[in-house]
Amino acid sequence: MPNLKDLQTQIDKEDHNPKGEPPADSSFLNPFAPAGITDEKQSHSAPIATTVWDEIVNAGQNVPNNMILMGLVGPEGVGKTGIVLDSMDEEAKKRGDVIFVLDFDGGGQTTRVTHHKDNANNIRCLSPNVMFETFDEDGEIREAIDYPATHRRVMKIGQTLVDWAARPNGKPNLHSVLITAVDLWDEVAKNCMFIEDLGTAPDGIGAKVKPHEQIGMRFNWQIRTTRFHQLTTIARTLMSLGVNVYLETHFKDLQDKTGSVIGKKAAWEKHTANYLNQVLYFHKKKVRGEDGKSTGETRYEVEFVKCKTNPDLLDQKRTIMVTNEGKPLEWYGLPELREGQV
Repeated sequence: MPNLKDLQTQIDKEDHNPKGEPPADSSFLNPFAPAGITDEKQSHSAPIATTVWDEIVNAGQNVPNNMILMGLVGPEGVGKTGIVLDSMDEEAKKRGDVIFVLDFDGGGQTTRVTHHKDNANNIRCLSPNVMFETFDEDGEIREAIDYPATHRRVMKIGQTLVDWAARPNGKPNLHSVLITAVDLWDEVAKNCMFIEDLGTAPDGIGAKVKPHEQIGMRFNWQIRTTRFHQLTTIARTLMSLGVNVYLETHFKDLQDKTGSVIGKKAAWEKHTANYLNQVLYFHKKKVRGEDGKSTGETRYEVEFVKCKTNPDLLDQKRTIMVTNEGKPLEWYGLPELREGQV
């Protein structure tokens, strides 16, 4: 532990550094710097802080845009991806801003190709999955996805996005980041726990064989939680750099102690909603006439179940699209998202 003399010497050195130059070895300033992206070593804050006091001063100048870190929860085909890809205004499109999609289930690419051909260059989709290139003893491929390699690829993509947002250096503005099917990311975290951390399964298929016996102590589940929230940490970092971030997932059954289904809940790690600023639930309902018969109309609604940035929206519902037999789809999107009112 340094004594007072050592601390005073350190302060004197800082006082004789009026230009605020970083120390010769400043690698500690950039824990997120992605390998192969850049050789320079610097913080993602601007300007570079060399003391805690500098960080405090800089914090007063840093005002992120909208503090959008939003969870989108609902079944397939209800407009979750749609409202995000529709969130960019015409000025941003003309400027060349980009919405990046980390596309676990392919929904981002499908929506991009189907509904956004005119501005497809504003939307960039990457699949995080790494396919297996190894064979078993019989010369056969046992499963498609290499889960540990997929986890590493997600981390590399995330670090690259942070670097892009922090040091654009002539790149287009990173408007938003959408992560589709976060429930599939949870599967990656679970399988990596079995395969790499506990060493109890050879691959994702083996991880499904008597999983609770493989885990041992219940505290080992914390490994999966830590792996899962590496991506949450990247998302929060992007938000702090002014990027709108969306985590999309599906519903799964909520069961009581007897195993009976008593409702629905979001299919992600159970603490995820605690880290988000907004959570939206998506529903669809068929419209019936006074006689109780279906009119052929289906309304797709969004419900604001959490909104720390605009409490006036709490528990409010918005219709984002309407389908009707024999008629074209009516798309409204979420105006509050496009107009920055969330």
